[in-house]
Amino acid sequence: MSAYYQPSHKMTAAGSLLLLAGGVAAAAVLAPLYIYAVWYIPSVYLNLLVCGVFGLLLGGALASLAKIGKLRSPWVVGQLALVVGLVAVYLEWSVFLTLLYNSKTTGSESQADTSTSFSLPLFTQIVTSPVAMWQAMQRVNATGTWSLGSASATNTAVSGVFLWLVWLGEAAIIMGVAYWLAHRQASEPFSETSDEWAATEHLARPLNYVQDVPGIRAALESGHFEQLVPYDGQSATGSFARLQLHHAPNASDCHYLTLQNVATKRDKKGKGTQQAKTVLKYLALSPTTYQQLRQRFGTAV
Repeated sequence: MSAYYQPSHKMTAAGSLLLLAGGVAAAAVLAPLYIYAVWYIPSVYLNLLVCGVFGLLLGGALASLAKIGKLRSPWVVGQLALVVGLVAVYLEWSVFLTLLYNSKTTGSESQADTSTSFSLPLFTQIVTSPVAMWQAMQRVNATGTWSLGSASATNTAVSGVFLWLVWLGEAAIIMGVAYWLAHRQASEPFSETSDEWAATEHLARPLNYVQDVPGIRAALESGHFEQLVPYDGQSATGSFARLQLHHAPNASDCHYLTLQNVATKRDKKGKGTQQAKTVLKYLALSPTTYQQLRQRFGTAV
């Protein structure tokens, strides 16, 4: 028996269908919002940020659906998330080509102004013709639709291999973030006894920063929880460790521990930012040990 939580890998047909149908519905809403945002935002770097937000929102929706559907197979949920992510990329390309084909440009060079509008019949024609869409993507790639830097007569549009790489990167971000969030949800502790997800409690009292990570892992896996030492405030860098407890409210056999090191990094201006690194995750606890850790570290001092 493993000392750590292991997903049961149980899936239900209803939950899987909910994940797919709900995910596609979320993609259908988010894809037009994403394309309209990147269409009207002139900065390539801001567009990269918007792409990441698209992936986060889609992944968040998938994680919520996996939680509602009680899907406990990280691998299967991850694959379904990739399918939904691919659909999202397909839909955003359909919206983009619709706006592109329906656009009109007035003026020239630095005075040029491009306007567009959404056409449902044109969108329907594009989204139902994947071969035609691929051909359109090839034509767009040959000429490019945007450029790096400020507009000028010598500023050529990005095209060719580099543009293919940009598009692949965009798809990788959307699909990768969606996969990560959905997979992470399916990996969280779940009680098969009470049929519910475990709740997470962040204990308020910090611990001393763990220097010997392999050593503390071995100690805790052997049940030596006295090795967890409350933070003494002596760290010159302000680094410390923190505990999270996971427990299914209606189960007596679902108690787990996560331990993280938190390092404080300071920039040239002295501003500090905290970076957490997991020491161990979802270590199984007895109900008695769970309560003891809550009493020791549950209240800040």
